[in-house]
Amino acid sequence: MKSPVTKTPLFLYFATTLIAIWMLVGAVAHFVRPEFFYPLIPDFLPKYEVAILSGIPELIIGLAVLWPKTRAYAGLGFTWLCLAFLPLHIWDLFRDNPAITPHSVAVFRVFLQFFLMWVGWKLWKSSRFA
Repeated sequence: MKSPVTKTPLFLYFATTLIAIWMLVGAVAHFVRPEFFYPLIPDFLPKYEVAILSGIPELIIGLAVLWPKTRAYAGLGFTWLCLAFLPLHIWDLFRDNPAITPHSVAVFRVFLQFFLMWVGWKLWKSSRFA
């Protein structure tokens, strides 16, 4: 069943704006303050390189969502990127010293990840034939 809400111009504006801001601010943060993300990166990975490299798809998605011809693919990419980062947020939630504190915020962050995936997926579904 198709939701009429996700087909409205208001939803498309909301989803586009949310993804653009989330990705572009995130990308800039990865490049300017990579050390901010170190606590979320497992110790067996090179922290600086992972922090910088993870900012690249964020920058691409954040820019791609701004153009109607690439918006659907940006929504799909956003969904996949959020899905890829979900295990890190779950891992952080159950660590002895989580990066995201207090615990209630870490729980909220995991649920937020599902909401973000839904927004990206709906943008993909509603924009791909536009």
